Amino acid sequence: MNLCNKLTRFAEISGAVNTVKKLKNGKILGDNTDGIGIQKDLERLRFIKEKYTILVVGAGGAARGIVLPLLLLNCSVFITNRNMKKAESIEKEFKNFGKIISIDLENLRKINFNLVINATSSGIQGLSPILPDSIISPNTYCYDISYQSLVTPFLAWCKKLGAVRISNGIGMLVNQAAYSFLLWHKILPPIVLVIENLNISN
Repeated sequence: MNLCNKLTRFAEISGAVNTVKKLKNGKILGDNTDGIGIQKDLERLRFIKEKYTILVVGAGGAARGIVLPLLLLNCSVFITNRNMKKAESIEKEFKNFGKIISIDLENLRKINFNLVINATSSGIQGLSPILPDSIISPNTYCYDISYQSLVTPFLAWCKKLGAVRISNGIGMLVNQAAYSFLLWHKILPPIVLVIENLNISN
């Protein structure tokens, strides 16, 4: 982000950049397409509605990139993280855009979440974030922004607890890449066709 001369609204608000474009004047524009990437994929999967109660697990750059569109859908967003200071920082930065609350693991048990999003990198190490079992039920939508050939550890944990509506983040990857392509070339690729060609079961 520090290399960019100009930022889009989403990049500026999220404080993170995943797409850069060289403008005609030689300046570098920074954008963040993670937010629209997950929003479009959750809508494709029918995992989200206005006023849902959503838990985002993690408080790194990925979490920052996806919080804003969730708030703009008038959802209540809760952020939990091993380092609660990072979660509290995100709450402070985004509180003007909607209802966002940092919450520790113990207090998660008191809330019924419609959607739980794993925005941590724990799956890369073959692990699932440590969360109370009570937050997952057959009615909970579970989404992992990570993806791999097998079910991610987080989604395996969700399935074990009875969740039936689960998805990894390959659709988010395709969507955010498509909107990066749109920024570069002013053409939006056929997103659903790409996902289908990747033989994604969800």
